[in-house]
Amino acid sequence: MIEITTRPGELRRVLGAFLGAAIVVGGTIGVGILRTPGIVAGELGQPALILAVWLAGGLLAAMGASCYAELATALPRAGGPYVYARRAFGDFAGFAVGWGDWSVSVCGLALIALPTGEFAGEFIPAAAGHSHPIAVAAILVLALLNWFGLNLSANVQQFLSLAKVAGLLVIVVGGLAFAQPGSAIDSPLHSLAAPLVFAFTPLMSAMQLVSETYAGWNSNVYFAEEDHDAHRNVPRALFWGIFAITATYLAVNAALLFALPFDTLVASPLPVAEAARVLFGGASDRVVTLLAIVSLLGILNVTVMFTPRILFAMGRDRLLPLSLSRLNRSATPGLALLICIVPALVLAAGVPFETVFLMTAFLGVAVNASVYIAFFALRRREPDLPRPHRAFGYPWLPALVTIISLTLLVGFVIANPKPSLYAIAMLAASYPVYRWLRSRD
Repeated sequence: MIEITTRPGELRRVLGAFLGAAIVVGGTIGVGILRTPGIVAGELGQPALILAVWLAGGLLAAMGASCYAELATALPRAGGPYVYARRAFGDFAGFAVGWGDWSVSVCGLALIALPTGEFAGEFIPAAAGHSHPIAVAAILVLALLNWFGLNLSANVQQFLSLAKVAGLLVIVVGGLAFAQPGSAIDSPLHSLAAPLVFAFTPLMSAMQLVSETYAGWNSNVYFAEEDHDAHRNVPRALFWGIFAITATYLAVNAALLFALPFDTLVASPLPVAEAARVLFGGASDRVVTLLAIVSLLGILNVTVMFTPRILFAMGRDRLLPLSLSRLNRSATPGLALLICIVPALVLAAGVPFETVFLMTAFLGVAVNASVYIAFFALRRREPDLPRPHRAFGYPWLPALVTIISLTLLVGFVIANPKPSLYAIAMLAASYPVYRWLRSRD
């Protein structure tokens, strides 16, 4: 790959559409798709509704990606949502969105780190009982990898993304080819032909889980400043990646519905492992464990890659200390990288997985909603801003995704009030922090 460097101290243009799509896939497909299908199935109870919710997650991501693509090509700078909110609404709004986005990423690192150590302990018996040291080591190794530049970490990500998708598709093919009588799809109670009946709260709970399992689909916009041709490659990477993710998630859920009895699907903490037993027999646990490790390392690597870009952008704009925008010899924001790792390790030490998972789901949708509102504000305030990519179906589709996102936030509070209120409190804390930092200028 040809590496194009601008000037010393500036980010390097090393990405293209394919590596960008690998970042999207790698930043999204993780342990969520291994764990959540059974929970979602238990909430909804009907195959048609289950598949519809997973499809809705992909369509929601695609509609949002159209807005993100317009903003990222019009403002191709590192930092993602922070950049768009600040341009639309000013310093505090940008700070609040950057704070929320950074919080999502740090929580995400905590979510990913310990399960990585737990699965490693299952795969290597000698490592059992040492999940925390393994989690720390995984983060430190990936941080070291990223320290030496985006080109190296992005190419490693390409391998991890291909490996996780290939592994899931092997299980999908096996699950469909060796479907058992009495599976969820065959049950009269849960058949596809059954009338669709659902309640608001279970639907919102399911959508919260699905939304978090899709979280990360916008990962490549954080690197728009480091793309060879952001005007063309950022939209391509977004849509290619989301298509691959949606197709994979639908295929996995269809395979589980065909391969497992409904009670088994709902009761299993790792339903993909149950489906793998049909194909791999006694070796299935190790196969799924290895797949989980690869998936987690992929999403962990992407999160370590883009989280420092948020602090880098805020430091460059003087909303955080300028030192956070300094690059090392490999054009990596080194101090910002270190500051992202430390709180993630602390958070991973004792916060329950489900609470952090639901908090990040709320924060992720809140950040996306702020981006969609900024999208409309910039269309109104800066109509002459060059927009190499224009959002599809304007204004109706962008308005629809905005309304859906805001509705989901209200639904999340109703369905899971405690973690949602924790997330709101975390966002509210941005104001005193912002005022304190402004008072020091």
